[in-house]
Amino acid sequence: MISLTIDPELSERVPFLRLGALLVEGVHGGPATPELSALIEATVAQSMASIQLDEISGLPGVAGWRKVIRALGTDPTRYRVSPERLLRRVVKGDGLPQVNLLVDLVNIWSVVTALPIGLYDSDRLVGTALAFGAGRPGEQYLTLTGSELETAGKPVLRDSAGPCGSPLTDSERTATHAGTTRCTAVLYIPPFYDDDEFSRNMELLADWMRHFAGGKVVQRLVTAG
Repeated sequence: MISLTIDPELSERVPFLRLGALLVEGVHGGPATPELSALIEATVAQSMASIQLDEISGLPGVAGWRKVIRALGTDPTRYRVSPERLLRRVVKGDGLPQVNLLVDLVNIWSVVTALPIGLYDSDRLVGTALAFGAGRPGEQYLTLTGSELETAGKPVLRDSAGPCGSPLTDSERTATHAGTTRCTAVLYIPPFYDDDEFSRNMELLADWMRHFAGGKVVQRLVTAG
């Protein structure tokens, strides 16, 4: 079991943040199944047809996090939250990167919901306590793209070993892989996001984890700042 907290310092600077988390066991970490690939293809096509590039920044999940990033002193057009980057790729016709079943699943969930999500191999996390807080000067971590991200001026998730992800991008250290059997998904919810929509999106993720990845949700958490 895990614990999930929001640091008081971050809550004071940006009140009304929330996090959701699912601890899922028994997942398959290999390539995406044909069924998931079909869902991704259909969703990408629908998004390209229904969303304009200049509309993406106004979507509730994206707009809320842009305000948070700006409040922490960072330009949200330079450091875009993950759903904004994914949606921009889709709308421009670049599709989505194909990584593995679990990553592809959360990427398409993020496109559907326009919310950031962090996905972590539970066996690569250090300790059971996860804390969401403000970045610190000199603190950095290696991202999934192989670049170093300075956390200062940005929100960051930490395990007992340090930074492991954020609403912008996750870390290489705790990434899922082909052999992953247990994963922790963290849903990053901006201030004033609709409660019912949050609940529906969390349930959608749990359903997809069961249906596409064969996983069993063994813990659910919702934490408010």
